[in-house]
Order: sequence, then C-alpha cells, then structure tokens
Amino acid sequence: MNKYLERRKNFISSILFVAFILFLIIGGFFLTKYLTSDEQKDKIKQEVINTFKVDNEKELIYFDNETTISEDPEIIYKDVVINLKEADTVNEILHSKMESIRSSVKKISESEVDKSREILNEESDIFYALERNYVTYESTKYLSLLITDGEYSCYTGSTIKSQKTYTFSLSNGKQISNQTLLGFHELDIDEVKEKVREKLNQDQVEFGEENTILIDDTVNSITTDDAALYINRAGKLCISFIVKTSQESYNDTIELN
Repeated sequence: MNKYLERRKNFISSILFVAFILFLIIGGFFLTKYLTSDEQKDKIKQEVINTFKVDNEKELIYFDNETTISEDPEIIYKDVVINLKEADTVNEILHSKMESIRSSVKKISESEVDKSREILNEESDIFYALERNYVTYESTKYLSLLITDGEYSCYTGSTIKSQKTYTFSLSNGKQISNQTLLGFHELDIDEVKEKVREKLNQDQVEFGEENTILIDDTVNSITTDDAALYINRAGKLCISFIVKTSQESYNDTIELN
C-alpha cells in the first residue's frame, strides 16, 4: 500500500512538474508577444527617443515664430527647431538663415517697378522675397528634414533655387551624413546620378520638344555633400532634386532602394 501511495505521489509530482514547465513556456510566449507588440515597441522607442530630446513635451521637429508674409502668393516664414540634443549646431544655422530670409522682403509700394512688365499679384504688395518650405519625414529608424529654398519676384513668380536635407538617427539622436546614408544602402553618388538620369530620360519623351529637360546639367549638379538625400516615412532612401529645363525648373523625387 505504501508503494502504491508512493508511486501515486511520484506520478502527481511529475504531472505538476510538467504543468509548471508548460506554464512557463506558454506564459513566456505570451509575455514575449506582449513585449514585442506594436504598442509596446512604440512605447520603448519613445522612451529611447526621450533620452536625447531637448524637450519631451514637443515633437521631434516643430515650428515657431510663424508669420504670414503674403496669402497670394502664399509666403509663410517660420523657424524650424530640431528637438534633439545633437542638433544644436544645425538649429543655429537654420535660425540664422531664416533671419536672413525674413529681411529679404521688398514691397512694390517701396520699390522702383518696371511699368513695361506685367506685375503679378500686385495687391499683395510683394516685389521680391526669398522663400523657404519644409517637409518632415519620420520613419521607424530615422528623422529627416527636407528644405526647399526659392525666391519670389512680382515679374516671374516663384522659382525653386536649391534643396537641403538633414537626417538623424532615432537610435542615438545623431546626424547622419549623405556618405553614411549611401553606405547603409550600398550605393555611391555615381549610381544615384545614373538612377536620376534614367528617370529624366523617361520624362524627356513625355515633355516633347517644347520644354527640353537639361539632363546633363541636372545630373551634374548632384554631389555627395549637396544631394538632398532623405529617408521617407516608409523607410526608403530617396533623393529630391531640381530638374533644369529650357524653361522653368521644377522639383522631382525618386526612391533609390
């Protein structure tokens, strides 16, 4: 009888041990699933980002000191702030540039106007002004700021002049150079130029002969340091570039990977 009870006790102990192991396995599975859920990942990511943000109450990129210069044409000036501890130098450059842009405005009422030429949007009283527009992109790993600079003239309207990008890692808050971005994607600037050339060759057919794309001029204006490379919201490496034509230049963008 004692042997029977002992075997029964051992059997029950074995069952309990197996049940305990299964509990650990199943519990561990659900715990791991919870910790790796999208919601939890976002929470962990935000906690990491907060360690290198300057102000945790504000977005990674925010705007301040907004002023509407003109509604038609739409010219709005605002200071952009990259809310990262490693972006102090960049923020100083951006702020200084915006101060210069703000001082560029000239009014028709205070300027010598060529009466022989058509005046655009005369009621706005804007004779000349520099323009600056921003687009921000935040993916899972990167933060990019695309800046497009141009100028407005009451004779010719708005013209795109240049583009600049700044990209930061969301794992450490540090700025990433164009050279590094290309290296991450196993590309060099010559391969980028070739992709741009292919796109322009395709577009040239659609344009016809009235507005010829200046392909060589466009491609040759792209350099490693000055190329407007950025990571879009889908995590793709992109380049934004100004297409030079026989008439007005325009902006285009392609994905590089």
